[in-house]
Amino acid sequence: MKVKALRHKETKEFIHIMIRDGYNSFDIFTSNNPEVQPETATIEAMSKYYRDWGCEVDFEPYELVEFELVEKNTIGADIRNKLSPPKNLVALLEEFFSAKVGYTEERREFVELIKKEMEQTKVSVEYLANLL
Repeated sequence: MKVKALRHKETKEFIHIMIRDGYNSFDIFTSNNPEVQPETATIEAMSKYYRDWGCEVDFEPYELVEFELVEKNTIGADIRNKLSPPKNLVALLEEFFSAKVGYTEERREFVELIKKEMEQTKVSVEYLANLL
């Protein structure tokens, strides 16, 4: 899931804007942790929201940055699953190049399995290359 957070352009600290009790009163503070905003958030919409509360916030020094929100421990499982085709390919190649597989129909079947695992490996490697 993609989310956004307000961040200071220069210091890269996350910005939190808190409306105080009452109209036209707010505090801005920084944090190491982002205040999660929806993926659809924009500076313009945030500016309008605070203006509607009577708060004129200068958003010039800030930017909205996008993050990928990932459930804990799911990336590791995903990586393990994507590593299965390369692992299978290596096992097939080891068997293929060993003396155990003769030059028969069995060898041709191995070639077909290897081709299949090569295609899956390409998909997995591309996915892993773009994961982080």
